[in-house]
Amino acid sequence: MAYLIIFSANSVRRGDVLDILHCSRSLLHVLSRNGPVAYLSELGEVLHEEHFRILSLICGIESRVTGADGQHPIDPKDEQEKEQLRQLVVSLDQVIDHNAFEEAVLFPLLCTHGGGDLTSLLTQEHVTIGPLAKRLRRIATTILDHGMDAERWSAFRSAATKLVTEMMAHLQKEELTVVQKLRGFLDVETDHRLALRHLAERPPTRIKIPFQTTT
Repeated sequence: MAYLIIFSANSVRRGDVLDILHCSRSLLHVLSRNGPVAYLSELGEVLHEEHFRILSLICGIESRVTGADGQHPIDPKDEQEKEQLRQLVVSLDQVIDHNAFEEAVLFPLLCTHGGGDLTSLLTQEHVTIGPLAKRLRRIATTILDHGMDAERWSAFRSAATKLVTEMMAHLQKEELTVVQKLRGFLDVETDHRLALRHLAERPPTRIKIPFQTTT
């Protein structure tokens, strides 16, 4: 299955594009600033950048557990790979936090403007994604604490693959049905206030991208 993820040129850096193009489950379509993404609201721009970083994270994970790389378990005795696992744990926490912000702050506002069915669907997807992210986090923490073995690597790969599949479909849906339509859901003042709040409390750069390709 292929997914279409739309991101603006301003969100994308060359190294990030290379990472995402290695993600076999995604099809990245980069639009210029005169395309549909140019009409994002202020909050839309913030969430758009955050989604891009989550996509980069997810694609990096998939790249690490599939193909030739997937045949070589992460070695927590190696300082670089140990740090990658630590960054993964932090970033998975931030993905969960990202979903919590949407459910607690954004979705209730969308509901008041006729987006009840949409937010219900997206919340149900969060219910699926949350435990998958937490499971991968637990496995990564176990590997950090107790080392790697065949069973743990198999569990890590399985959990990672399931999370990638769910996140790809979810990111696409949120980009197309929420992020690109926020101007129709929120007034300018509310949108501006939430954008400033989100940037202050949850800057997109808090989401690290531990597994980056070097090709």
